[in-house]
Amino acid sequence: MTVPQEPQDCFASDAELDEPGTGGVAAVPDEDDERWVAFVRADDTTGTIAALAAVFATRGVSIGSLATGHQQGAPGLVVVTFRTGERRQRLLARTVERLPMVGGVVVRRADDLGVRAAAVVHLPAGTAFVPPEHAAVRWSGDTMAGEPLLVEGALADVETAVAAARSAGATADALLVQPPA
Repeated sequence: MTVPQEPQDCFASDAELDEPGTGGVAAVPDEDDERWVAFVRADDTTGTIAALAAVFATRGVSIGSLATGHQQGAPGLVVVTFRTGERRQRLLARTVERLPMVGGVVVRRADDLGVRAAAVVHLPAGTAFVPPEHAAVRWSGDTMAGEPLLVEGALADVETAVAAARSAGATADALLVQPPA
C-alpha cells in the first residue's frame, strides 16, 4: 500500500466512485445521505484496518466510528459506521469484499432495528435518570446511587437514551455496536 503524497491523490476518480460529476473530489455530505453500519469479517493481520480505512478515504467517505473485536481462532470483526448514499454504500461494500484479508461484509442501515447496541453511561451521583419512553431499550443501574447506567437495544434507541443522559449531565459514556446475530 502506498501513502498519497499530494492531497488530490487521496480521492478516487469518477469511474472508481461510480458517481458521475464528482471530478475525483471528496463527496460533500448530502442531506439525502443515510447512516450505515458495516460488519466486516477480516483476518487479524497487520494492515487490515489501514486497508479498510483507505477504501473509505479514497472514495471520499468519512468513517463515523470504527471498532474491532477478536476471538481466539476466529476471524476478527470490524464494525464501521459511516454516512453516504445507497449507491456509494454498495460500491464501498463491493470494494471492501475484494480485499484479500476480508472474509465477508454485511451492511445495514443504522436505523435498522436489527442493528443492536449497548452503552454504559455515568451520571453524577444523586442524578435521577430514566431513558426516554420513546426509546425502546432495556436498562439497568441506579444512577441516584452513583451506579453506571447500562442501556441495550436498537442502535437508534440506544443513541437516543445516551443523548438524553448527556443532557441530564452524563460525565462519560461508551457505546458499542453489537455483532449481527
